[in-house]
Amino acid sequence: MKRKLVFYSTALLSFLFLITSLISCSSDGADGADGAEGVAGPPGPAGPAGPKGDNGTGSVIYSGWLDVTFTPETETLADGSTKIVGYFASINVPKLTKELLSTADIKVYINTSSESDPGIYPLPYVNLNGAYIDVFATTQKIELYSSIDVGTRTLGAAKVQQYRYMIIPGNVTAKSNSKVDWSDYKAVKAHLGLND
Repeated sequence: MKRKLVFYSTALLSFLFLITSLISCSSDGADGADGAEGVAGPPGPAGPAGPKGDNGTGSVIYSGWLDVTFTPETETLADGSTKIVGYFASINVPKLTKELLSTADIKVYINTSSESDPGIYPLPYVNLNGAYIDVFATTQKIELYSSIDVGTRTLGAAKVQQYRYMIIPGNVTAKSNSKVDWSDYKAVKAHLGLND
């Protein structure tokens, strides 16, 4: 009889343990409060170097505001008199090489007002009255051609109609898109170097 009692006691204890475990694991209770944050661990090893990024714009070459003198261009008429047909000027640009002419963006600006109160326009320029200033770049020179004399002048103590150039070198050749079938997703993805 002692053996049966031990068996029943063991079975009863096992049953109680099972019920207690199931009750304590139920999800009916609310979550407890978060514990305090632990101490940060030591830093891990450095990761591998990432891929090389795209090239940025190279060093922009630019001038200060320059005084430019325009010279009249004349035409001889049938009666022997002369007529002014336009005005031209030349700006020396020693760093404007043949290579830059082929790869750079060349910008020219006019400040129609003073340095203290600028009024800056990009060239070429055309106004509503038909006056214009055109730009032509060649090796080591930027030439300007205008319908009126727009050379630098001094008004009071201020200079007006000064010029500045900027040469923005290109350093990444554009991909040709003439051979890409833009209706074919795989061809477009390959051409643009896209990942899935």
